[in-house]
Amino acid sequence: MRPYVPPTACMALATCAAAALLMQAGWLRHGDEEVVPWGLAVALVFGGALTMAASTRLAAGARAGWAGAFKVARVESPRDYVAAALMCAGVGFVCAAAASTLALWAWQRDAAFSREVSVGSCIARVEGDPRAGASGWSSTVVLTDAPGDSRSCRVRATSGEAYEDGDVLRVVGRLDSLGDTDWDRSRFMKGEVGSLDVRAVLACEEGADKTPLGVLRAAAIQCIEPSRGAANAMLAGTVCGRVTELADEDAYAAFTRCGLTHLVAVSGSHLAYIAALVEAVLRRSRAGRGLRKAILLAAMGSYVVLSGGAPSAMRSVSMVGMATAALLGGRRAHAPSALSLTVSLLVVLDPGVVFDLGFQLSAMSVLFITVFAPYVTFTLERLRVPALLAEPLSLTLVAQWATLPLTIPVFGEVSLIAPVANLIVGPIMSALLVTGLVSVALATAVQMAASVFGPAVSLVLGHVGVLMWAPRSLAQLAMFLAESFARVPFASISVPGAAWLPLAFYGAAVLLYVRWRAVSPRGLGACASVLAALLVLHVVRWTLFAPAGVTVLDVGQGDAILLRDGAHAVVVDAGVDDATRAALARNHVFRLDAVVVTHWDRDHWGGLTDLAQTIPVDSLIVAEGAADGAPEEVRDLGVPIVELREGDALGVGAFSCAVVWPDAPVGGEENADSLVLDVGYRQGGRALSMLLTGDTERDELARYVREVGDIDVLKLGHHGSKVSVDSASLDVLDPEVAIASAGEGNSYGHPDPTCVDVVEKSGARFLCTKDVGDITITPGEQGVRVTAGGG
Repeated sequence: MRPYVPPTACMALATCAAAALLMQAGWLRHGDEEVVPWGLAVALVFGGALTMAASTRLAAGARAGWAGAFKVARVESPRDYVAAALMCAGVGFVCAAAASTLALWAWQRDAAFSREVSVGSCIARVEGDPRAGASGWSSTVVLTDAPGDSRSCRVRATSGEAYEDGDVLRVVGRLDSLGDTDWDRSRFMKGEVGSLDVRAVLACEEGADKTPLGVLRAAAIQCIEPSRGAANAMLAGTVCGRVTELADEDAYAAFTRCGLTHLVAVSGSHLAYIAALVEAVLRRSRAGRGLRKAILLAAMGSYVVLSGGAPSAMRSVSMVGMATAALLGGRRAHAPSALSLTVSLLVVLDPGVVFDLGFQLSAMSVLFITVFAPYVTFTLERLRVPALLAEPLSLTLVAQWATLPLTIPVFGEVSLIAPVANLIVGPIMSALLVTGLVSVALATAVQMAASVFGPAVSLVLGHVGVLMWAPRSLAQLAMFLAESFARVPFASISVPGAAWLPLAFYGAAVLLYVRWRAVSPRGLGACASVLAALLVLHVVRWTLFAPAGVTVLDVGQGDAILLRDGAHAVVVDAGVDDATRAALARNHVFRLDAVVVTHWDRDHWGGLTDLAQTIPVDSLIVAEGAADGAPEEVRDLGVPIVELREGDALGVGAFSCAVVWPDAPVGGEENADSLVLDVGYRQGGRALSMLLTGDTERDELARYVREVGDIDVLKLGHHGSKVSVDSASLDVLDPEVAIASAGEGNSYGHPDPTCVDVVEKSGARFLCTKDVGDITITPGEQGVRVTAGGG
């Protein structure tokens, strides 16, 4: 039977659409003094009012109205349904427009205050758990000028130390307004007005969050000790929603590659177990049904706050609250209705959440599971999949169906091992959650009692600590299995994001819902075979028959150059972060013969860790003497490191890459230590010559330029800095094209106008990745071909 989609689904859709339009419009204006798009806000409110008026006229005073909108049973006629749907959509537009306008006005007010804050010495109150990053520890903080000041603003602060939720700091730093990057956009949607680079902390009042739940959470985290190891970090993430330590563990990357991260995030499954435990206790009491439901809802709400209040958890507890209200009101619970109202409520309370990936994944997965999971389960059983496996497998498949169009553009990969991994690791994580909840609760209670009653109680703590052995063991088992699955060849594959993905995935969902007929096993098998064949052909084409070319990848303020010919591929430098992995995904790279790291600046190797966990890498190549200076994160990858000296050559298919610099062993820490490759290609009448200079500049260039001679393409050193090249070297090289790799809005001013001017005066064409995206150079018979785009 086809599941019933209520008219309130139109309210959720309209609410999200109005909030998205207004918040995005505000983001586009965030650099101006006037942020609120009043014209758009008025238009949405007016449009919503017209929609409600149209629904009232359509209903003609008949049965629909609000009763038809919120009835769980079917409305009595298509006319009633349309009227109720229009009514709900109108309400959604009006409410979301009003809430978004208020949110943008508050952001505008806070941004104005941020320009008045004295960053020479201001008060910063930390909100939430800290996160580790390339520039140190970051946290959201509320800034005020002085204690007791009623005016404040929220910013993202970066410092050399980690500060916990509730800490109050007096800091000195530099406060910058938001830029135009995707990261800045995400901070804007969370109500933050800028970024604070903390230079010094003059005073720190630790643990200023004295609320009961804040104290309890701090005690639980202290009891778990997440910094003691990966198992403890996993336990803290699963039970308390703290992923500060877990995010740095290799096991978390394995969970990501296997599509298992949802098992760690606090979500509906966590709340289901909380509900089961509380219900088991309440059944033994004499409390009435209404009181039991109220206690249950309070317990779940407290846990959501305790675990950090993630959007997915807020969605879950809201749905439970609405289902409880329906039951107490004598109505049956209806998941799509509860989801629709919950989404509308959360977006109205926080309009920026509509752009939160966690919220999007949670809402879409619940929608698809509610509507399509029974259908997929039935289909799997018709294919003779055992009933014990059909239901959990259908949940995994449907969840991936719902979320892949959202995750592929962000992460650039698809986990092929996810269905199997979820079937095996899922029950273990469920057991970890249940045992962890009980063990952590008992251990925390005893620890808090020991702090009050002294050594007598503390003797018991050792025995309670034994209970932590069970969840830690389960965490270790789950991590072992995840890492084993992650090592399976093609456990996940890199996939470029495309505009057609949402249309294809969600369009198929709409067609299935409209058609709603059983699929024959033969037809399903034929479709699966065609899809598998297309996938295999795609992988074979790009792993064995890739066309020869060199691509300077757009990876922001870093270097990454892909050389590929047939079955061979090498990347010279790995950028600064996961942008390199995404760039390789959109260029259909599934394995690498090697990664060449020119030197140990982070913008040349920072993306290596993330890349190597997704794409098989056979070896790592550095300059002679530089292997000893490899960062610890690189050593931990377990990839063999090979040193090359001047005169050595690296083959990549028909490409020959001769080392022309450095001319002596180096440590690899300085720009002048960069490994420089003279790349040449000659095959079937086609030719290409290109110089990859790393971060070397004109002083080093002058020492090896005559050895290289005339070339087609020059990859400018040090991102096109002021001293990257001079006219004398350009006269010798005589390149047709000069390319710089730099990030949009970078603080260094790369590429420098002086460099651009020297290049253009030499007669070469200048290109930069920040302007045109990926730049691909292809060998040709009549000269090289340069194409730009992507990234």
